[in-house]
Parts: sequence; structure tokens; C-alpha cells
Amino acid sequence: MAVDTRSVKEYARELYAAVSRKMGITEPKPFNASSGWLQRFKKRNKITNINIGGEEASADRVAAREFPPFLREIMEEGQYTDDQVFNMDESGLFWKKLPSKTFVVKNASKCRGRKLQKERITVLFTTNASGTCKLKLSVIHTARKPHAYKSMDMTKLNVHWLTARKAWMFSTLSLSWFDDCFVPDVKKFCEQQNVPFKILLLLDNAPGHLPLLLDRHPNVKVVFLPPNTTSIIQPMDQELICNVKAAFSAKKFNLLNDYTNTKEELLNLSDTNTDSKSEDDEDQQLAEQEVLLKQFWRTFNVKKAVDFLVEAWDQLCVATVRHAWRNVLQGIPGVRQSKSVTGEVQTVAVAVDLAREAAQSVTAAGFSETTNDDILEVIRDPDVTTDKMVDDDDVSEEAGGASSQEERRLSHSNVRGAIECIEKVKLLLSDDPDANRYEIFTTQLLQTMEPYFKVYHDNINTSRQQSKTEFFARNPPQPAQASDSDSGRDSDDDFEGFVREALVSVDDTDEDSPEGQ
Repeated sequence: MAVDTRSVKEYARELYAAVSRKMGITEPKPFNASSGWLQRFKKRNKITNINIGGEEASADRVAAREFPPFLREIMEEGQYTDDQVFNMDESGLFWKKLPSKTFVVKNASKCRGRKLQKERITVLFTTNASGTCKLKLSVIHTARKPHAYKSMDMTKLNVHWLTARKAWMFSTLSLSWFDDCFVPDVKKFCEQQNVPFKILLLLDNAPGHLPLLLDRHPNVKVVFLPPNTTSIIQPMDQELICNVKAAFSAKKFNLLNDYTNTKEELLNLSDTNTDSKSEDDEDQQLAEQEVLLKQFWRTFNVKKAVDFLVEAWDQLCVATVRHAWRNVLQGIPGVRQSKSVTGEVQTVAVAVDLAREAAQSVTAAGFSETTNDDILEVIRDPDVTTDKMVDDDDVSEEAGGASSQEERRLSHSNVRGAIECIEKVKLLLSDDPDANRYEIFTTQLLQTMEPYFKVYHDNINTSRQQSKTEFFARNPPQPAQASDSDSGRDSDDDFEGFVREALVSVDDTDEDSPEGQ
């Protein structure tokens, strides 16, 4: 049962009032059930936070139990070792997000660049089952070359740099990642470790993962996890991503603490007469800290965030990776598993505690009140819908620059041509003897194309209607030429020809409409 902080505090206050009444205390001491009290209560009783993912409540536990034996058969049949079995999962990150109690968040509407909380990237994490290979991270950003990387070669970064208009993984981009990032990296790993280049890749059923990956490469076998099981058996979802995000947050808050703790502030902290400082001095110091905080947050760029992510990813130990694979590899014979490793597993609870302590060390207003719940809220994966993930690759050349949308246009005729191709595909596969398979395919195909159907209908509804004057200006009426062959023609034929010309004219003007671009 999920219990939130607010309900716990409210119930504690009710208990306090009830106990006071039972003991006959008419005027009990004030008890507010503050966040500090709750943290101390949990610490005394060794109660830790458990983040219940949004998918876990609806997880298919039957399918999750049946998949490991199926995977075991594939590994035994293909003779895959743990070094050759990989899993990839993507996760969104608001890399500038702060706890809601902080000064910057409370005054976001007054700060320049108030959308800093929504600065988001998507990170692709990939590792093998033995923990011996953590592939270079892949980062999806909205810009091909942000200002922070202005003087750098984007092909020589410490991450693979991918671009998408909304920074989500989508179907075409998954093919690019597979061809240009995953295959070269695992091939290099196999050559270095003298391991046969024969890879088994596990993916979840996210809309951005195309079925075309199944036979994309002869040396890579792709297996999709059953729907609604990722929160139970997908290795990357078993603490790994959350560990990295928490470590990233700790590094971010430590850097913020170093920036806001000036030499003068350190001297004030060591002064024995700090209690005698006037309220004006304290207000002035707080104002200076707020100025420093805003200055830091404006200069904290995506390059620094990516560097912190890479450091956090590199700090994941082999024992932690192996521990994350335990659910999906259960039942694998001992001779098929990698050698046991020594080391302590890095838990999410410890990582979150470290991030909270780092946040509380920041001297600016609001950070001292940070709780574990605040840290979990900061690192929680952004909500994403299918419509957001099924997107076209429309990216800007640089952060803050003009979008390439002006150069690439989606015309009404292109959308109409795509819809016609879909209808041809449905017709070609309509003779499939497996009616259930055909129905599933067409349903998913129509769901994927739904945004483009909407664009097509919007183009029709918003296309500019030509006036009669404009139409006849472009298509002046020709004088009738009577002939023997025309004498028997029905007047309806002339009307149909007139309509055909008008429709062609309307199609020409569709590309001029705002929605037709």
C-alpha cells in the first residue's frame, strides 16, 4: 500500500490529539508533525522510502514468471554467455530540476529563464549481464550542437549524441542508435575481450522500439520483454537507473554547495559570535546566497550535467549490475553464469540518502528542508505517452537557435501519400490466413498513424477555400467549341470535369495553409 508523506503527518497529528485527550491534557504542547520530525522518526525506526513505479501496479506477474525460462532456452540454444547478453532502457531526466521547497523553484516566475525546471534529456543505458561492459551512454537532446559544446566535435564526446525535436526516443531514432551506437560498441567489446561477436539484446515494448530491430543485424538477436513486466524483470529498471540518477543529483548539489559557500560565508560559519549577528546581517547573507544560486543555475549547462551522468554511470560496480539481472536470469545453470564477484551492492536507499545529505548541505534557502521524497521527485522519470514518443526527427541546429522546421516541411501531399501507402500495405497483407495476427498488425498500424490522420484532416479543414474570382483568374473559362462529337455529351460530364479542376486547384493551395506545413 502506497503511503505518502502528507497522509502520515496528518495521521500523526490526529494520534497526538487523541492521546492527549485520553490522558486528560487540556492544553498539550504544539505538535506540527514537521518534515524534520518525520525524518527523525523514520531514522529511529529504520524506515526507508520505497519508490513504487507507475508501471508496477499494473505489472503482469504471470508473464514475468514465464519469461525467465523462455530466456533460459534461448541462451542455452544459442550458447550465449552473460558477457553476450545485453539490456537497454531509456529514461528521461530533468537535469536542472530542484526540490520544490528551494528559493529558485518558489520564485521561478520572477527569475529569468523560469523554464529551467523543464530542461530535459533522455538517456539510454546499456549493460551486459556479467557487468563487464557498460556501454557508452547515449543522450537524446533537442539540439544537434548545444552552445555548451560549441567548440567541440560532437562525434568525439564521452557520450553518443542523438537529437529529436522533443528529446524522446522514437522509432526511427532507435534504428540509428542500433546501427551507429550499439552494434559498433558491442563489436569492439567482443574484440577486446576475445568473445565471439554473437549478441542477445533484451528490450522492452516501448513504442519507440521498432520490430524491425528483430532481424536488423545477423550477429544480434533482439528479444522483446513481455508487456507490463519491465518493472519486475527488466535489469535496467532494477535499481540501476535510479542509482545513477541519485548519484547525479548528489554531484549536482555538491557543486552547488561549493559555488554558494564563498570564503566570507566560511569565515562567518567559523566565527564564535555568529549568534550575536543582527537580523540585517542574516538577511543580507541570505540575499547574497540567493544571488549566487541564481547565477550558478544559469551557468549550469547540459555539458556539465552529461559529465556528471557519465561519472555516476562509471561508478556503478559489477556487483550492482549483477544484482539487477537476478530476476530475469533466475534459473540459469551455474556453469552458464559468469564467475561470482565480490563487492557491496549499491542500493537506491543509500544513493538517495547521499543525495539528500548533499542537498541539505547547500546553504541557500529551502535546501535544508530537503527530504528523501524530494530527491525521488527530482529523479523520477518524466511521464511520457505514446503520442510523445512516436515523433518525427525535427531538431534545432543549436540550443536556443531557430528550428530546422523552416527547412523541412511536411506538405499535405506527403501526408496523403503516406496514408495511401498504409492502405496498400493493409491490402497486401489482407490475405494473411492468421486473422488474429492481421488484426493486431492493422490495429497497431492505425494507432501509430493516428497523429498523421489528424494532420491530414486538419489540413483539409483549414485549407484556404478559393474564391470564384481567384479560381477563374487561374483557370479562365474557354469558349465552347461545338463539334459533332460533343453534341451527344451529357452536361454532367462537363460538371465533373469542372469539379476535377477545382479539386486540383484546392490541392495546390493546401501547401499554403499553416497546418499544411
